[in-house]
Amino acid sequence: MAIPMPSQMVAAALFAILLRANLPLSVALVWISNPITMGPIFYFNYEIGSLILGQAVNPDLHFQLSWHWLTEVLGELWKPLYLGSTVVGLVLGSVSYIAIHILWRMHVIKRWQERCERKRQEKQQKNHN
Repeated sequence: MAIPMPSQMVAAALFAILLRANLPLSVALVWISNPITMGPIFYFNYEIGSLILGQAVNPDLHFQLSWHWLTEVLGELWKPLYLGSTVVGLVLGSVSYIAIHILWRMHVIKRWQERCERKRQEKQQKNHN
């Protein structure tokens, strides 16, 4: 859940190249925040940012993909929205990084154990022959 900005796919691709990350995955994950999911994601991020800043949340707020909304309403909401987006992005990114690291570690350990077991069985077969 990225900070709302135009050309997210280009930014994701550039950062993936610079950071030697998975390029196709980086670009594909940008589509989590598509026109259908953008409103709920932005509202959640706005609530988190408002909570951190100690501001009241406007319960009648409705996100719209229109020039009027971007120029008029976003001007009032940008601080809690961007702060919430940054915090949510950092938290989800950190949790995802740790989860992938743990899963990869478990995979490597499992493969290592399988390899050791194969070698042990091969050694036993050699000794029996």
